[in-house]
Amino acid sequence: MAGIQRVLIPTDFTVKSLRIALAYLEDNGEQPVELVFVCGYNLGDSITSLLGFTKDDQLNRLQGEDFVKGCQMIKSRFEHKVVELYSDLFISKNPRYLRNCIKGGKVTHVVLPENFMFRFSNKQCFDVAKLLKTMKGEGRVTMVGIGVGSVDLESADTMDGIFFRKDWRISYE
Repeated sequence: MAGIQRVLIPTDFTVKSLRIALAYLEDNGEQPVELVFVCGYNLGDSITSLLGFTKDDQLNRLQGEDFVKGCQMIKSRFEHKVVELYSDLFISKNPRYLRNCIKGGKVTHVVLPENFMFRFSNKQCFDVAKLLKTMKGEGRVTMVGIGVGSVDLESADTMDGIFFRKDWRISYE
């Protein structure tokens, strides 16, 4: 075992976007991973928004109850290989900022979903996956392309549509 992989997964904080993590975990084998769900967030130019901004407060506003429960279910289902699971925000579209976040966060893998449309509930959020795709081939990070299947994703933003269709034994913590 070469150690724990830190895997960056783009998200829009919907249950539907958890399919990306599920697809990665099902195809990854038994390597222990630390999952980092990341979303882009535009702070704006207002000094009042900059002074009052904290990532924790904003993440609490963006993450819905279903998303958090879905994350708990993923951790429960893959408890043998998910060491840690948390969310973060990228607050800039600058490629240098992204490279520094990835390098400083010691990210080993970036998951890039194929044919997936993010739907953000907050107008300040942006698709960080598009920016990460421009960074292919840079640094020591492995870019992993993941297909999320051919299931109708418009109707899949429910817990039962993603988790309970599988033969999983899940317990809430």
